[in-house]
Amino acid sequence: MKKKIYLLIGTLAMCLSSCEKFITQDPQYLLTPEVAVTDEASAKALLNGAYARINTNDWTARFTGGFSSMLGVATYNSSAYSFNMQSTGDNEALWKAFYVAANSANAAIAGITPLADSKFSNPQAKKQFIGEAHGIRAFAHLYNMWFFGRWFDQPESQFGIIYRSELSVLGNVYQPRLTVKESYDKLIADLDFTIANAADFYSNKRVSKQLAKALKAKLLLNRGWANDYASALVLVNEAITESMAKGVALEPSLTQLYANSWDSKELLFCRYREKTDDVIAGYNFTYGYNYATMGLNNVPGNAVFASDPRHAEGWGNVKSPIQNNNTLKWAPKKLARLGRQVGGDNDKYTAYYLRLTELYLMKAELLQKTGASFAQAMEPINLVRARSGLTALSVSTKVDFEKTLFNEILQELNLENEADWMSSLRLKNAAGTYLLQDFRGSAVVLDPNRFVWPIPTSEMKFNRLISQNPGYENLSY
Repeated sequence: MKKKIYLLIGTLAMCLSSCEKFITQDPQYLLTPEVAVTDEASAKALLNGAYARINTNDWTARFTGGFSSMLGVATYNSSAYSFNMQSTGDNEALWKAFYVAANSANAAIAGITPLADSKFSNPQAKKQFIGEAHGIRAFAHLYNMWFFGRWFDQPESQFGIIYRSELSVLGNVYQPRLTVKESYDKLIADLDFTIANAADFYSNKRVSKQLAKALKAKLLLNRGWANDYASALVLVNEAITESMAKGVALEPSLTQLYANSWDSKELLFCRYREKTDDVIAGYNFTYGYNYATMGLNNVPGNAVFASDPRHAEGWGNVKSPIQNNNTLKWAPKKLARLGRQVGGDNDKYTAYYLRLTELYLMKAELLQKTGASFAQAMEPINLVRARSGLTALSVSTKVDFEKTLFNEILQELNLENEADWMSSLRLKNAAGTYLLQDFRGSAVVLDPNRFVWPIPTSEMKFNRLISQNPGYENLSY
């Protein structure tokens, strides 16, 4: 019997006029892959359905706010800010968002793979479509690993993730967690497939082989096993050189970057919504930041940001989202943009999944970790600073280098993705302790068990094959 699946397609014709037109509706039709995918146009529509699932509102404030709240940059999620994450709320929503995206990518892989090569106008198109789908699947699982898997554990740890590499059907919905090593192996296999098969960069709204190289480099940098840093440096250099050859470039200023939003030439990958007149319903991103940052004066990031001129380019007074309410609140205007009253509902609210600046800052860290001189390692940092008219910096010790790098990551990438949070755990102070401790202050007791979130209630209640993360055993479901 043919397996029936929900395909994220409303009307195929909606997606045929442009590679950047993504489907925004929830699944409406129950179809078999054989019926849904008959030619290149329907294959592209199915792939676009997978892109739609990483462009929902759950991939915005919940996605960035979870990391940033733990770091202490903002108080979007008060439980995360106090390292008291629960198994419901944002936790449930993120878990679902990651696996819905992964399953949509699996639908694309399953639907496109059997289609004859002759159905495609370009001999490479089928291979590239499948490569993109593997990249989307890796992207979703990578963030699942950073939120819910103990990515910092030893390889044999049993607290990896569930890696969904097949369409979810009744017989495989509930699965055990992989080991940490098995989880990394699955992620790398998908990224390597994307590197080998996806197209070169041509749109910041699509997966490219350069994006896959950059994501793999981030994985290796955060993992830090034997030879990871050297391998990551090779990948970062390739991603920078190859993407710039395809038109990626630093914007002349952060102001220009944020004004251009998803049309910025600096982005390798970002959130994009073809239909934007429904964003007011997406409270957790479009305007939630206006409320979420009300306690900004009380978080450690405020003093750090205020000392740098770049802060005013990314943060500012944004109007309340409520009609006829002229209250101004200090918020990340690079994300909240102008606010509903000024910018309107139809505005380019994006999430900066990965941009060129981050690659330069990764390169600086990897240079230092692989034996380059401090002067060499500072070159990419100073290149980024020069874009904002800031003077070049120099350092003479590893501690000073890591502190300087952390500050640059904070100033440039705050609230954009996981980069600032993860760097606070990789980079160390003079005592060999996480820079996160310096940033949050000595009054905050850090427990590595709380660096990842608990498996959510929905999974713990029904999946008898799964085990909870250490440190969360006392949660009730």
